[in-house]
Amino acid sequence: PQMGLPWCCSRPSLTGHARGLLTSLITLLLLRLGSVVGPGHSVTATMGQDVVLPCHLSPQRDARSLDVRWIRDSISETVHYYRNGEDLYGEQMRAYSGRTELARDGLSAGNLDLRITGLRPSDDGQYVCTVRDADAYDEAIVELEVSGADPHLSLGGYEAGGVRVLCRSAGWYPLPQLLWRDARGQHLPSVSQTHSQDQEGLFEIEGAVIVTGSAEGPLSCVVKNSRLQQERESSLHIAAPFFHNAQPWKVALALVLVLLSVSIGLGVYLFRKQGKLAAQGWSGGRNGDQACPGLSSAPDGLAPSVPAVTVTLDPDTAHPLLVVSQDNSSVRWEKEWQQVPDTPVRFDNRWCVLGHQKFTDGRHWWKVKVEGEMGKYSSWAVGVSRESVKRKGYFKRRTEEGIWALQYKEGQLISLTSPPTPLSLSPVPTRIWVYLDCTQQQVSFINADNGVQIYTFTAASFNGASICPWFWLRTEGIQLCLKDSTLQTPSPALGTPCPSPATPRTPLLSPAGAAEE
Repeated sequence: PQMGLPWCCSRPSLTGHARGLLTSLITLLLLRLGSVVGPGHSVTATMGQDVVLPCHLSPQRDARSLDVRWIRDSISETVHYYRNGEDLYGEQMRAYSGRTELARDGLSAGNLDLRITGLRPSDDGQYVCTVRDADAYDEAIVELEVSGADPHLSLGGYEAGGVRVLCRSAGWYPLPQLLWRDARGQHLPSVSQTHSQDQEGLFEIEGAVIVTGSAEGPLSCVVKNSRLQQERESSLHIAAPFFHNAQPWKVALALVLVLLSVSIGLGVYLFRKQGKLAAQGWSGGRNGDQACPGLSSAPDGLAPSVPAVTVTLDPDTAHPLLVVSQDNSSVRWEKEWQQVPDTPVRFDNRWCVLGHQKFTDGRHWWKVKVEGEMGKYSSWAVGVSRESVKRKGYFKRRTEEGIWALQYKEGQLISLTSPPTPLSLSPVPTRIWVYLDCTQQQVSFINADNGVQIYTFTAASFNGASICPWFWLRTEGIQLCLKDSTLQTPSPALGTPCPSPATPRTPLLSPAGAAEE
């Protein structure tokens, strides 16, 4: 008789069918969700800057109803969590509090990009973009590499028959290497090299080299991070006249002539600028013989008929990381999330607060004082916005969003135009008059120390909307203060100290918490 195969010999066939069925089921579920796709390469960013970690669904689909969670791969803790149209911060790592934003405007198209602000050394590493719905789950890994700033090259004077060149770079961790290369790629020895470490643990390194006239082509300074295998490089080409070693007086004379030309050009520019401002009604003021009216009077050039307003902050609009003083005259940024009600008028993503006052016509001005030590990574902004400015979710701080403002960033002021415009001011003013002309639809910013105009937004599209004072702050240890702008304020040179916002206006959840705060 014909012998059949034992039952046990047929089991592998059934197991194979089950495995195939399971694979097909998983494939169907993933097709319903789509694949989560990362950038396919590491993302490199500079310490202290902002970075966007890209992630999207493929094929494209609406992600507004999905669970989107960004986590750190090494520790599996939550960096940012979004679910059913809202951001949930209960599980967020403390290190990322107030520093993450999910790009809401792209969710409907399947974009899951995460913005991280104010990069720190601890932000370096792998991130996982995870997406889940009722039936499926998928993820993508994004590698973030955080490095220091590009090297800054400068000339340090004549030494040992050549020119001393300095190279400095900050924001590194761990301590990097600093190397010099000539045009042929050959390494040059440093004559000195020093480094320091700031309170956040970041290293700044500085080196020097002596370059003689025999060197041809550009000189390069390279800063290397051995852990990340990254390099940042800057180059400098020294013109031949700088190498007149035997007759250094020629170089000195050339420098004097250059400085003299610059001074004459600057004088002509300022003279023309003053005449232009006078023609626009910015000259005169209360005391015609004063170049700078001081802090207690109108900014240089404003007629006495312009009303001075006392601006106060509206704590109901303040982001939960902002603490407004009891008298509503100053605001500071805190790391701890304040327990305040999430009302429709409160900013929940951008660290903003508005003033109580609303303007629709006429001309008005007020003064803002910035208190605290401004470091390289400090950041703040002052200006005006429409009362209807977006309060919920991410938005660009630009004129098209109804915001006209100046921002301090990386040691300089920039106007928040599209794109932003860097302003060359040294030193950066810390007392600024904000001048609003609703009739002419202009917003101007004036240095309160000398009355010099900083920047003016012309043809601002107010379109009859109510305009409010607007403030943005992202740095601990800095506070924005509003002084009484009335003309009776004494001591124009010194002013009065800004009241410290010691406690939030809205109490914390428990008396014990309020006492600790």
